[in-house]
Amino acid sequence: MFREPFPILHVQDPERSARFYLDNFGFEQTFRWPEEGALEFAFLRLGETGIGIASTATPDLPDWPHDRPTGSFQLCIYTDDTDAAAVRLVAQGARQVTAPREMEWGEKLAFFEDPDGNLIHVTAVTAS
Repeated sequence: MFREPFPILHVQDPERSARFYLDNFGFEQTFRWPEEGALEFAFLRLGETGIGIASTATPDLPDWPHDRPTGSFQLCIYTDDTDAAAVRLVAQGARQVTAPREMEWGEKLAFFEDPDGNLIHVTAVTAS
């Protein structure tokens, strides 16, 4: 049901941090949001996996858990069906922070917390 986990590092300056990983370690940027303007999120691939780079600023997204700081880290895990994954996780006692929601970049995501309060971002690609 779950696949392709990757960490998302929350940083002060996403452009600077992305450039650091690109220039020093050979990562390749395979996704950027937004496509133009100030970088809010980038996925950087190295080999079979990668990392996300995002701002420490609270994102201007309707379902972001605004009542908490971003922290320095969240874990993103892909699934085939965000709704089914959310039902399964709630049934197993996971704390759901936000309900599944379609995002403008073509994914459906929901946030959960692990037992220590770290965000887990469960998502599925909904558009090609």
